[in-house]
Amino acid sequence: MRVTYQIGLVVLVLMASALSSLAQRRQAFVINRSAPTEEPILFYYTDILAHHKEKSVRPGDTLRLVFDEHSFNQITVQIAHRSDRVTEPKPSLLIWPGDAVAIQYEKATNTCSFSGKYAAELKFYEQLWRNPISLDPWYESHLGNLPPTLPELMCWWQDERQRTDGLLAELRATPGVRPMVVQALTRELRLQTLGFLLRGNSYQELYYPTSPGVPSSLRKYKVPGAVKTFPAAYQDSVLAQFRRLRYVQSLPLAVSQSRAGIALAFVHYLALTQGKPATFGAQYALIKRQYTGNQKEWAAFWLLTYAKSINRPQPHLLKDYRTWMMPESRFVRRLTNQDKQTLIMPDQQFARTDTLISTNGQKITLAQLLTEHRGKVIYLDFWASWCAPCIMEMPASAALRQYYHDKEVVFLYLSIDDDHQDWQRATAQYLPKTAPHYRFTSQKSAQFLKRFAVSSIPRYILLDKYGIMRYAEAPRPDDPDLKTYVTTYLGR
Repeated sequence: MRVTYQIGLVVLVLMASALSSLAQRRQAFVINRSAPTEEPILFYYTDILAHHKEKSVRPGDTLRLVFDEHSFNQITVQIAHRSDRVTEPKPSLLIWPGDAVAIQYEKATNTCSFSGKYAAELKFYEQLWRNPISLDPWYESHLGNLPPTLPELMCWWQDERQRTDGLLAELRATPGVRPMVVQALTRELRLQTLGFLLRGNSYQELYYPTSPGVPSSLRKYKVPGAVKTFPAAYQDSVLAQFRRLRYVQSLPLAVSQSRAGIALAFVHYLALTQGKPATFGAQYALIKRQYTGNQKEWAAFWLLTYAKSINRPQPHLLKDYRTWMMPESRFVRRLTNQDKQTLIMPDQQFARTDTLISTNGQKITLAQLLTEHRGKVIYLDFWASWCAPCIMEMPASAALRQYYHDKEVVFLYLSIDDDHQDWQRATAQYLPKTAPHYRFTSQKSAQFLKRFAVSSIPRYILLDKYGIMRYAEAPRPDDPDLKTYVTTYLGR
């Protein structure tokens, strides 16, 4: 067994050295070194856009983490088995691009050990696992075991805060720990310290007896509409800790995963201090007042995402959110399900297989057409000879073509006509020969039309100069807003 373990370590070290170039490729590896008889390990993590990802990895297999434009600088990976109770604390660790870490998990003894190039860092994660202030602070056992009074919670918090500060002091004094790891863990755990304190939200008598997240020991005291004022000492402690959140507001979003959750917990607290239920509307209004820049955008996004996830969407708040956010914002696109329709790249299968035909009978694939106009803002106009509303938009479309005649903008007219001759007559009557116009050879089997739900016309789609779909349902040619969007993408 010792020989096998040593061989495993050698392989891991060799892999780590070979992976030094992977930092530039923004990848990392987590290897499951558990015994073959153990259950698969469930790894789960999230990104800036609240995409929750999980992967079950069997003993001997490897999890490959890819850092994309929506990843945090360091991915917080949590470790579990599918059979684990939600009340159990989960081992967690931060993974950077280029890292290679091996994990050995024993279900029977509920022990987890890490090995890799940075042994001192990995030892710290093992210590941190069962610390109440950790990288996995939200498991229900702590919430369910809250002390019966808020002053007792504050005493508990003081003890755990001091213990965590002691662990961080040891980490800073430990040889072999990367400075970026010390910095990140210090920031994350201090934010979690504020989150731990904000569990005092559960003591406000604003919840119905059946509200989830309220300890059963406290539910008998909950009277709908009754409000207690937080003790002055508690309020002073929260505001003193809040300066840490103020500090990270100015940092890029990718720096801290904890930031969004703590930001929402704080506005929840502020709503309660005003003597009002912490409704989505109340929290949203406080986010707009309390935060600035990317923190405001991100916190509002997470609030709306959470409301949607529990089947309580807030369309009026989403409508307001879109008034002060850029239309191409990744947060808006995620909330409106446009993130699944991001790129129309020439190498995608539908682009290579969907065939178009010109009025003179020449055929071209959608991929070829998009490649031909790459570098321009593209306005796709889906129409047909029998579509009266489509025809009514043609004069406005002609005016736009003239307006942008010397700019990098192209208007592509794609017909879904079945009859080739009807289409030819309509294009001759309504479109000049210089306007690029094509017909799908088979609109019933066209994968593009199915993927982007072009089930009714007229329909317009706007792409930027890089082939990114900015609007799956763009404004019509006679809509004044269209010029604003086209001009915006021309400047990028």
